[in-house]
Amino acid sequence: MLKLKEFYEKIPEVFKNKYFIVGSLFLIWISFLDENNLVSLNQQINTLEEKQEIIDSLENEIFQMENKLERLNNDRKELEKFARENFLMKKENEDIILIK
Repeated sequence: MLKLKEFYEKIPEVFKNKYFIVGSLFLIWISFLDENNLVSLNQQINTLEEKQEIIDSLENEIFQMENKLERLNNDRKELEKFARENFLMKKENEDIILIK
């Protein structure tokens, strides 16, 4: 019991203050024990960043496809090239050789 009293007397007065103790317990609760703690908040931020990267890449793909569609609608030669490459269309008297 004497050692415990000596230990208690060595603790600075600031740490014995009831407001400091309650504030510390509150910070520990919010940081680690709550449902919305710092760990889950960090995971949610990482997930949000990943989703934002996916959204950005998909928006870029949409932009590229819209440009390609615009070119296909406006340029006859581009449309013919697209049809030949993707649908293996050909003119009469023309042979197609596929090389893989």
